[in-house]
Amino acid sequence: MPSLFYAIPLTAAISLVYCSTRFELPARIFQSAAVMFVKTTIGLALLYSVLWYFSS
Repeated sequence: MPSLFYAIPLTAAISLVYCSTRFELPARIFQSAAVMFVKTTIGLALLYSVLWYFSS
């Protein structure tokens, strides 16, 4: 369970690095990275909950 807490900063770092390679304006980088972070976190939570449901 504690290893799941590493997913949040890792997802934030990946989102920021990916978006910084796509855009040049800092405001656009942070806006796009925030949206990507939220979408990725929700997707990971849904995937985790589906796997948890089928494993029990």
